[in-house]
Amino acid sequence: MHRTEKQEKHRKSLVRRLVAVALMVAALAGLLAQTVFAQNNYVITDGDHVTVHKSYSTDPDVVLDEAGIELSEEDTYTTTYNDGVGRIDIQRMQMVTVVNRGERSVIGTYGETVAALLGRLNITLGANDLLSCEPTALTYDGMTVEIVHKEIKLTEYDETIPYTTNYFEDPELEAGEEIVLIEGVDGVVHHKAQIVYENGKEVSREVVDEKVVTEMVTRLVVKGPDRAITEQPDDPDHRVPETIGVLPAESVGEEPEYFGGESGTAGNTAPESAGTDTIANGTITTASGTTYTYTDVLTVTATAYSCEGRTGYTYSGTVARVGAIAVDPNYIPLGTKMYIVSNDGQYVYGYCTAEDTGGSIKGYKIDLYFDTFDECWEFGVRTCTVYILG
Repeated sequence: MHRTEKQEKHRKSLVRRLVAVALMVAALAGLLAQTVFAQNNYVITDGDHVTVHKSYSTDPDVVLDEAGIELSEEDTYTTTYNDGVGRIDIQRMQMVTVVNRGERSVIGTYGETVAALLGRLNITLGANDLLSCEPTALTYDGMTVEIVHKEIKLTEYDETIPYTTNYFEDPELEAGEEIVLIEGVDGVVHHKAQIVYENGKEVSREVVDEKVVTEMVTRLVVKGPDRAITEQPDDPDHRVPETIGVLPAESVGEEPEYFGGESGTAGNTAPESAGTDTIANGTITTASGTTYTYTDVLTVTATAYSCEGRTGYTYSGTVARVGAIAVDPNYIPLGTKMYIVSNDGQYVYGYCTAEDTGGSIKGYKIDLYFDTFDECWEFGVRTCTVYILG
């Protein structure tokens, strides 16, 4: 069968068309294959850590798995595509502790400012509330945000000041006997104070004004001395001769006024015999048989004072009286028990206690109390020996 020239031309034209179509299909297939197998660029941001990853996948979960980044069930992410680069931003769940006025709660967040977190919890800060961080601070996992409610109140109240009791010994009383000279009275002070509270608890108090409503009165009690005699060591240490006698009045001419004997009570009658008081071997035995033990001996300058016509009080708060003498506490501590005689043998002041001080009583100087000014003038200034009683 022979084709005509026209038919041959038509056949060649058809073949050319088929070849063109085949070439077009091949080109399209190659283009499609190139698109499917091209790698995509990704930037993955996970907090402060940034990862660049290439992947043939367009699925973010696959990309994250390929990059070795694991997410918990609470974590999430967002994706964007810009300038041929895919961006995956990961939001990790943060657990933030919020302590609001002492009440604690744990809140989950994907990162926000503290102010936004408090707003989401409907927490409004008052004028006196204190926040543990800046409101603009960004949250982080494990963060604690504390709100302290502060209050300042002005209050008034009375404070009771319990009275104190001062005791002093009266050698004329029996041991264990007591006489109350002045009853004690509790003091009362009215205070105005500014008190700061945090979460309802007081944290500071400042007194801005106070007024004494009732003065505190010290209770004064006299009691009998403890006359217990302590046993002496075999070889006591003395700084005076082994035996010291008090010179009798007859040896110094005119008989003076005596004050005391062992009781330390002043008067116008001399003891039966001052010389019968024996001081030896660390003990003092008076004419009446009372025995004292002494541990030290001092030589001092003695003056005299009196509160004749009025009631005076010593530095210790006791009533000024015979037997309560003034000393320099730096040399003879207050409360020290003593037995005193004048070195000229004319006075036996006797048993006494250091209860008072004086501006001019410095060093080894003492001031002896007498009932009258005449007695003070008569005593004048004398050198005395002080026996410190044990």
